[in-house]
Amino acid sequence: MMYQSLLLIILARFIISSLPYLLPHGPAVDIPKQHQPAISNVDPSNISLQMSEGRLTKIYERFDNEDDEQKEKERLLTLPETILFDNNGIMYIMNDNAKLISLTDFQKSKDNNNIMTAKTTEVADLGVGRPLGGKFDKNNCLYYADAILGLARICNINQSSTSKAYPEIVATRVKLSNGKWSPINYADDVDIGPHSGHIYFSDASDVKTDRNINSKWDIEYSSKIEGIRGKRSGRILRYKPETGEVDILADGAAFANGVAVDKDEMYILYTSTFEGCVMKYYLQGSKKGTAERILDNLPGFLDGADCSFKSGLCYVAIPTPISGLVQTIFALPPWMSKAVRTLLMIIPRTWAPRAEAYGAVVEIDPGRGERRPKVVRTFQDPSGKDIQMLTGVTEHDGKVYLGSLHNNHIGVLTLD
Repeated sequence: MMYQSLLLIILARFIISSLPYLLPHGPAVDIPKQHQPAISNVDPSNISLQMSEGRLTKIYERFDNEDDEQKEKERLLTLPETILFDNNGIMYIMNDNAKLISLTDFQKSKDNNNIMTAKTTEVADLGVGRPLGGKFDKNNCLYYADAILGLARICNINQSSTSKAYPEIVATRVKLSNGKWSPINYADDVDIGPHSGHIYFSDASDVKTDRNINSKWDIEYSSKIEGIRGKRSGRILRYKPETGEVDILADGAAFANGVAVDKDEMYILYTSTFEGCVMKYYLQGSKKGTAERILDNLPGFLDGADCSFKSGLCYVAIPTPISGLVQTIFALPPWMSKAVRTLLMIIPRTWAPRAEAYGAVVEIDPGRGERRPKVVRTFQDPSGKDIQMLTGVTEHDGKVYLGSLHNNHIGVLTLD
């Protein structure tokens, strides 16, 4: 009996001492009912985002040679999260190798009017990180969120010049109310105030991104840990270029994601991915300094966001629907749900469930005054046939440009 007790004590100590390695981000926590994902079912009959419906165009990279192996070596248009436009209307993407790529000389396919090709050119090396969202300011400087490095910018981008532009990291931490500093661990999306010039960006999670077995930055796994854990560590931050200060506007998001400012800079829209909701933070007015949930019950988890200054409508990307496994976990008693989610945090990342093939964009009216927020339209590819895993949306001249962490092409949604 004494030996059994001793063995149990040794085993318990071993498990306790191993927990920091098994659970480096701590165990799962309780998720209150109001913060659980409020998501509707996918409508399989809505195929409005498929090419057969005529709204979707795809832009592919154009190559000079026909050798498939050589194409893969030369490929620059890879996994673009966000489509960018500078003040001259030139289109850019930031790829998964941290290169800033311009797209020019667009040509329609002879066989399909919904297929286009473009010339791609590397115009800048953005370093060792993983750039995600970004926007050009009035001075044609690109501010971008890098999931590894923080908030950064690059100016003086000139395609015709042989001199190279170099990026500058402008924010890696934020000062808390108690005077301590908090690191920015997962900068995700960016928008710029049209009047103040302030940079609004999301710090999605306090879970740092590391590399997978292929030595690539595994940004998806970090988001899965945040969702399973349930801690809601996401924040919305503001950088003021005139002073270099960074402050926290809102916190408590379940993976703070897409950020979009309205044309009057009255509010910021942002998405709380694993709650499946759109949030509104007021910059002015009687509700200044407060955040509220304005929309949920959408057909999946939410990602990037952008607003049209012309129409006042906004667009939110939906990369994946809620899986049956997640629905089952949230249907369990709270203590059991927490135990199962903790177990899922321990399993090897290669065992983590894969996202379903799916793609959708929601057009929303964010509301103003007496006009309540509402969903205007949902554009959807329910099977991911033509485009899937949409993570970024950019409205430009009446079209919505779609970025993806799955496809090596750009989607273009033509609006009415």
